[in-house]
Amino acid sequence: MAGWLSRTTSLFQKPLPPPPEPFEVECDCGGKVVGQRAGNYQKPTCPNCSRPVFVLPLNVYPRPVPKSPPKSTSPRKGGESKGTQTSANTVVQDIPALNPTRPANGKKMGAGRAAPEAIPAEPELLREPRPPLITPLRLVAAAILVVSIFTIRGLMNRQRIETAKATVAASADKGMAAIKEGDFATAAKELEKARMAVDLLGRKDQTADEIRRNSREATAIANLAASSLTEFLEETLANAKPGQTEPLRMASLDKNAWVLFDATVIPTGEGGNQLTVDSPVFLKSAFVEIEIDSAAISKFARLTESGENLRVIFAAQLEHVSAPRGEPPKSVLTLNGKTAFLWTSYAAYSAVGYRPHDTESEQQTKVLLERQLEFR
Repeated sequence: MAGWLSRTTSLFQKPLPPPPEPFEVECDCGGKVVGQRAGNYQKPTCPNCSRPVFVLPLNVYPRPVPKSPPKSTSPRKGGESKGTQTSANTVVQDIPALNPTRPANGKKMGAGRAAPEAIPAEPELLREPRPPLITPLRLVAAAILVVSIFTIRGLMNRQRIETAKATVAASADKGMAAIKEGDFATAAKELEKARMAVDLLGRKDQTADEIRRNSREATAIANLAASSLTEFLEETLANAKPGQTEPLRMASLDKNAWVLFDATVIPTGEGGNQLTVDSPVFLKSAFVEIEIDSAAISKFARLTESGENLRVIFAAQLEHVSAPRGEPPKSVLTLNGKTAFLWTSYAAYSAVGYRPHDTESEQQTKVLLERQLEFR
């Protein structure tokens, strides 16, 4: 009742004048102007530089009244709430003390544990849509790339073919001329170029087959064993150890070296390709047999109608030598049948130094080489 009466009577009273408001303004020169604000603006002079300084007037707007704290929602006995009156127009309600062991929802908490705070749910982030993997621009770029690749490959292949056509005749002529001059290294190099050229062109004519045969024979001549077969076997058997079962170690110069044979071959089994070269080597340390497993040589050796063993001229690479066994000691020289081939060129055969001593033997050798050429 007293509060209502005081508020009513205050409406008919004159408002109190605002309290004095001091000011302190700093001049540009660093001096300070001190005084009281008036209802209008002022321009006092600076005590240091005597220049006027602008000062704002009093604030004519009412000052904001601080908000009262929220009233308690818990009822007290008799329906009244206990409060504390701070002024004529403001009443602050008492806030009940919180029980640290009991949460606001009334559920009992364990001793020494604080009530869990409510964690706001995080908003779910939407994933940005992925761009499509295949787009018209990418299709066009891929098509251009594919066309470019095929175009470049076509141009390169055409260039290779044109180069191969120019290489065939020139390299073949240089190779055959080198064989006649006895320069077998150059012959092998040039004829190999010609062979690669005809293979690239896919030629299967008679001239291309002749280039392939000449290249193979020139390579064999250029890589003939540095020593004779007898010297090679003596040097290899000297490395044999008593009771050794694995093949003997060959000199590095003789590994994969070529040897040219002109001998009779004897099949060692029915229907197989295993052959024994009828040219054994007798050494002081052992008796050496020569064997080869070659389908081409075996097929040609069985062509004779009389049943006699046939003379064959062929080239083969040295593969391995077995350790001597038995009594008297016997060793086996095995030739590489996969790379062995029948010889066909009399010019290359005679260039190596295998020219027969008489005319009849020379004619027989030419006939044999022509027969081997026809067989191929």
